[in-house]
Amino acid sequence: MSLTIVDVMVILISLAAAFLLAVATLVFFRRYIRRFAARTKTRLDDVILSAIEWPLMLLILGVGVVFSLRYLNEKIPNILPDWVVLSLTPITYAIITLMITSLLVAAVNQLSSTRIKKLVESVPEKETMFRLLNRLLVSLIYIVGGLVALSIIYPGVTGALSTLLLGAGFLGIVVGLAAQRVLGNLLSGININLAHPIRVGDAVMIKGEYGFVTDITLRHTVIRTWDNRRLIIPNSVLDDEVIINYTLEDPKKLFGIVLYVPYDTNIERVAQIMIEEAKKHPDVLPDLAPIFQILNFEKESIQLRLLFMAKDQGTAFNTAVELRRSIKKRFDEEGIKMSCVTNYIIPSRIAMKMPSEGVQTLNM
Repeated sequence: MSLTIVDVMVILISLAAAFLLAVATLVFFRRYIRRFAARTKTRLDDVILSAIEWPLMLLILGVGVVFSLRYLNEKIPNILPDWVVLSLTPITYAIITLMITSLLVAAVNQLSSTRIKKLVESVPEKETMFRLLNRLLVSLIYIVGGLVALSIIYPGVTGALSTLLLGAGFLGIVVGLAAQRVLGNLLSGININLAHPIRVGDAVMIKGEYGFVTDITLRHTVIRTWDNRRLIIPNSVLDDEVIINYTLEDPKKLFGIVLYVPYDTNIERVAQIMIEEAKKHPDVLPDLAPIFQILNFEKESIQLRLLFMAKDQGTAFNTAVELRRSIKKRFDEEGIKMSCVTNYIIPSRIAMKMPSEGVQTLNM
């Protein structure tokens, strides 16, 4: 026997109807059910809706696939193996298992987020480790739930997987080599979470980019730069990179302002002004008194530097910007001039002759 055009149309319409019904269910949940749940005082209904949303879509799609397979097997008997022609009951049980898995994951995330906030308040440096443990636990729940659902549909899948893992040695080597970078990122992510070279919230400098660590996953790390960009760096790259951590152990930052003045300038008055402006600034810490230094005697000017302490790198940068402005204002008020490097370009005789020598007159 062979399929007619009507049979093919029935199968295609069944699959399309299941897909459209699943999408319509998702839209209905998000537009109406979630809005209603958001008005309630408890978050329990929001958690339940988030947990059952996707499993319910899978259930609808599964019904469409089962119907199509049954229809195909009735039209052409024995075209499909017995393990492919499934009954609706195992699929229903599998979807229920996935729903329970999603509910359990939602409960774990809800509980851990509340618990992590409390733990971070008492032990801030452990936040990254708590996030890692939460992700590992969620991944384990998903894996176990997926295997249980798969074993309900295909009872022999556990034994088949065991045989495949034990017997396919060469395949395992090939897959391992192909997934080398993925596994490297995962291992580097675990190492970063355990060793704590960087933590969520740390101010860091990596590859010339300054920013704050916003998230550390098992695969990558997210850094928000000073201009609000997001750097997504694979953990294997991050593990081999030299990182400047401005927050680790002591976030305080010693910052410097460098400027140049002519040789006939009253250096003592300049030092007094710069130190006074630094002491007046509210973000300059009193832990270290501002330090005035003469760094070098240049060809046409004297190089000076003011050192001050701020609570962190970001504050130090902003403070330096404001101090430069206030120091320049005081210098202008007292008639103190600053120097800048001046470059003189003197054309050589050869360069001056080149254009005239390269011009030819054409008689038309």
